[in-house]
Amino acid sequence: MDLRNDQIIRLAGEAKRPSSWWLAWIVTIVIIVGGGIVGTGVGTTLLGEDPTNPLHQYTELFVFGGSLLLLFLWVRFKEGRSLPTVGFRGHGAVRKFLMGLAIGGVMMTLPVLFLLMAGIYEAGASAHTVSGLAALFPMVPLLAVFVIQGSTEEAVTRGYMLQMGGRQLPGWIAILGSSCLFAVVHVNFDPFILMFLFLYAVFACLVALQQGSLWLISGIHVGWNFFQGNVYGLPVSGHPRATALFSIGPAEGSSEQMSGGDFGVEASLPGLVVLIVALLIAWRAFQNRPAAHERYTKLAEGQ
Repeated sequence: MDLRNDQIIRLAGEAKRPSSWWLAWIVTIVIIVGGGIVGTGVGTTLLGEDPTNPLHQYTELFVFGGSLLLLFLWVRFKEGRSLPTVGFRGHGAVRKFLMGLAIGGVMMTLPVLFLLMAGIYEAGASAHTVSGLAALFPMVPLLAVFVIQGSTEEAVTRGYMLQMGGRQLPGWIAILGSSCLFAVVHVNFDPFILMFLFLYAVFACLVALQQGSLWLISGIHVGWNFFQGNVYGLPVSGHPRATALFSIGPAEGSSEQMSGGDFGVEASLPGLVVLIVALLIAWRAFQNRPAAHERYTKLAEGQ
């Protein structure tokens, strides 16, 4: 599988001083770990460590904002290219992002509705400091937090890491390598959760490659997390949110394999089913990407 002619991979060719794939992957790890450690320290110092405090979620602005800043500094001053070249280029950016936001929301809503109808989830089963109608206003800026979080994860892994691997390695190694790192950095080594995160990352790679940009997959990522945490009130990758519109959670005595337990929908069988269907759709679209890229090129050239 050769990815070098894919639109998002070609963007890395604008680098005046391109990095070797192995250096780029090491830098990716440093960006994730370094941004996380420094950002967490700054965020908790300013906003505290209490997860029940509604302000605590804003610590993610420092965590992911720090990683995004490190990525910008590296590609700008070491490689000599702009941050948008990691994948934030192309026509219809807002439309694609909003479409992704809706898709991510639907992908999360489907398993949640199923689990509610099956009696595995129930309303009022999770506790939040701010919930119900009182959560509507605070949810607006919290969506912006998820925009930074989701877009940064996509820029670092499906953008920079996949780009540099795709330029210099067989495509399947670039996809699998970036997907493995994405799964591992969530620091939960339950086999089911690792598998889910890995499959999501493969899905995200296929979407980014098919689209030639990160706009759609960033929207999907944001929609998935926002609806899971701040709309339905479920943990996002094991992290509960203090502010949620609904207070949905596992019913007493429900199967952890079905509900996802303390980790959220990403550890549930219904969530996995939805992801696998999305992965199959993304794979089919990925296989048809040459035609899509030809249309994109003609549009960009004004033909």
